[in-house]
Amino acid sequence: MSGRGGALVLLGALAALPLGAGPLFSEFYLALAIRAFAFGILLLGFDLLAGYGGLISFGHAMFFGAGAYATALVLKHVTASFWVALGAAAVAGAVLALGVGFLAIRAREIYFVFLTFAFAQFCYHAVNSWEWAGAANGLPGIPKPTLGFGLDLGNRTLLYYTALGLALAAVAVARRVAGSAFGHALVGIRENEERARCLGYDVTRCLRRAFVLSGVFAGVGGGLLAAHQSFVAPTVFHWSVSGEVLLMELLGGMGTLYGPLAGAAFVIVLGDVLSSWMAERWLLVMGLIYVACVLFSPSGFAGLWRSLRERRGAAETPGTP
Repeated sequence: MSGRGGALVLLGALAALPLGAGPLFSEFYLALAIRAFAFGILLLGFDLLAGYGGLISFGHAMFFGAGAYATALVLKHVTASFWVALGAAAVAGAVLALGVGFLAIRAREIYFVFLTFAFAQFCYHAVNSWEWAGAANGLPGIPKPTLGFGLDLGNRTLLYYTALGLALAAVAVARRVAGSAFGHALVGIRENEERARCLGYDVTRCLRRAFVLSGVFAGVGGGLLAAHQSFVAPTVFHWSVSGEVLLMELLGGMGTLYGPLAGAAFVIVLGDVLSSWMAERWLLVMGLIYVACVLFSPSGFAGLWRSLRERRGAAETPGTP
């Protein structure tokens, strides 16, 4: 099956998933899929920054959390419109990324990692003590948003299809960016920053744009998660969320766009299944999977899939030894 054929089959399966909720499986799996879509949107932006631009951030939870809190506050105090709340999430992620990026992108490699981690921890402690935003108790009871025309996202099936549509739109935007001159410039900077600078590229400006763009993706993902869960807490800013994002990225395959999506779905779905079967021991199994991936497939699921396709093509080619 070609890559396009496989993508159509997967899209058809995702579109048909709500039809099986109830008769075949619990509606809880729809909620799990919506969570995977939210993290998938976050991972698309993260991959543009880390996979294409070569900047590994260990603080992307702050943009995810900013989007979640912006959506929660708008829904509770301003309007029930999903689009207004999601717009606020995107703006919150962009503004925070603009400020953090202005300072952090001056550094590179491990220094950049530590700076993003430090900013994320600052945001976590700030929100944890912000009384108007619920402080450590978070924001419970977020009203379910509406799409307009009487469409209420309290209906889980409608929310699922909305989340799927957002994820597909995010994929389309990420692919457009990756295939543009800007995307090629990011790859050039990742491969050889000095050469890119000599060719006339403003390296710092390009990386700042990628950082802000990744913040927008993360904010939208956080906004979707808040609209889905009807509750947000400061833990959405915690460093463990940033670590989980990085693991999803590495597991799926950096610089591939689709790989991190697979990594996000794998970690969220398998983590839930294992935690229900093995109580506290499921983290050990997940750890072993990460170790095996690093040892045997450093390029992640995307690299493994590419290798299998190449072997299959070689086997089908006449005269191939």
